[in-house]
Order: sequence, then C-alpha cells, then structure tokens
Amino acid sequence: MQKDIALKDVFEEIPHRLSKILTPAPIKELLPTNFPSTELRVDFLARLEDESILHIEFQSFNDINMPFRMLRYYLAILERYPTSPIKQLLVYVGNRKLRMKSRLRLRNLSFSYEILDIRQIDCRVLLESPDPMDRLLACLCKVEDEAYLIEKLIKTMEGMNEEERKDYLLKALTLTELRPNLRIKLTEEVRHMPIVVRPEDIRLPKRKLRKDILYRLGLEEGKQIGKLEFAQNMVITLVESKLGYVPEGLEERVREIKDRDFLHALIKKLISSEKVLEVLKKELNL
Repeated sequence: MQKDIALKDVFEEIPHRLSKILTPAPIKELLPTNFPSTELRVDFLARLEDESILHIEFQSFNDINMPFRMLRYYLAILERYPTSPIKQLLVYVGNRKLRMKSRLRLRNLSFSYEILDIRQIDCRVLLESPDPMDRLLACLCKVEDEAYLIEKLIKTMEGMNEEERKDYLLKALTLTELRPNLRIKLTEEVRHMPIVVRPEDIRLPKRKLRKDILYRLGLEEGKQIGKLEFAQNMVITLVESKLGYVPEGLEERVREIKDRDFLHALIKKLISSEKVLEVLKKELNL
C-alpha cells in the first residue's frame, strides 16, 4: 500500500532531537530496512545501546489493517534478529483523528505495539534543535503559533545555498501536505523567495499534483501572478483542500470579486472555521 506522503523518502534517518523523544535508549547503529525474502520494507530500524531492536513505522492515514501489518514486520524482524528484544512504535502523522488500534487479539495470538500521535509532541521542542531536519518535522507536531514555526523554517534556510534552500523548501511543502492550513500559510510566505520550483520537483502523484496548492498558486517555473489573482486562487484552493471538491459556481463567484481586503478576510475565516459551507453561504451567498 502506497502512502500519500512517503516520509522515508524525505528523511534518511530520524533527526537528533526527535530520536531522543521516540527511542527508549540511544541508537547504537542503523539497520537495513528491507527484507528481500518477504518483499517487506520498514520505515526505520535500529539497534539500541541496550541491544534491543527498534522498529518505527510512520503512518499518514488510518489503516484498519495496521495491526496485521505490524505483526508481519515483527515476524520478519524476529527472523533476522532472533535473540534480540524487539520494540515497535507506530508514529501517526495524519491530519484526521487517530483511530488505529495498537493490539491484535486472536484465538491463539495476542500481539501489541506502541502508537504515538506526533501531534502530542510540542513543536517548540523540535524548533529549538540545531538539526534542520528536527525543525522540518516540527511542522507535523502540535503547533500553536504557525507564524513562529514558519519564521523558524525561513531562518533555517538563510544560511543555505540555492540548491539546499530548494531541497529544504520542497521537504517542508511535502510534509505540510498533511497539514493543509499550515501549507497554505507557508506557501504564501515563501512564494516571493528566489527559488525555482517545477511541477516535477513536487513529490505527489499526478492526480494530486493538479490540486496541489504549490502547483495551483503558480510557484512552478518562477511564474509571477498578481496579488488579486493570488488571493482568488487561495480561496478556491483552500475550499477544495477542506471539502475535497469545489462547490458549483464558487470559482466564477470568486473571480468576480476584485476587493483584495475582502478576499483576505474570507481566507482567514475559511482557515479558522470547520463549517466551510456556512462561511461560503454567508459571505458569497452560495
């Protein structure tokens, strides 16, 4: 099963400060994550200093079959390291409420593992880390001040060369695909930075790329769009990201609006409200 966001393609290893939060003992060595005989591949595997084996799996959506998947991973790891105690942790990074179970009980089998919702971690703990990767993963944690988080990310990029900044920005935008509101604000803050981002740079399936806010707002190929059009696009994209579709007549109605202040006020209401349709009905008479 393919994840919407493949964290293992973003990070080769868990950043320093996050590793201290997730691991019960210091990491002694990283281990191979693929199991050719079973065609399985785990997200993260390491031997800890207490000689136990730690397996961490990142999950971006609720999967009712997760206990069976974790059991398959456990058996593959046990076969390779039969004398080592095995600890398993599922780190949920999705945007919806965590609904997965941490145990599997069958007639002749009882199996369990730990689950952590990454939003239980205060993002400030990672933002103060000297490791730029820690700061990136802060995007997925509990965020009370999005402006401060974005400021930290931008400040992190200041000492990088152009290619490093581009790579860092793409990773941030990949992660915040899981946090639509934060992604919109980050995109607005960085869209004037002298970084050329092309559609092929964005790690999303083609079916999602067409809807992606970065693609839709014209950052690709360094394209510049007017502030009015940007605000109009922001409203349409924000509604689509929250509802999963664009209500009939919305785009035409938004394109008719030439008052940027009104559009910015509408954007703030849409970001803060879960009742999107009620806001549209009140503000746009839809």
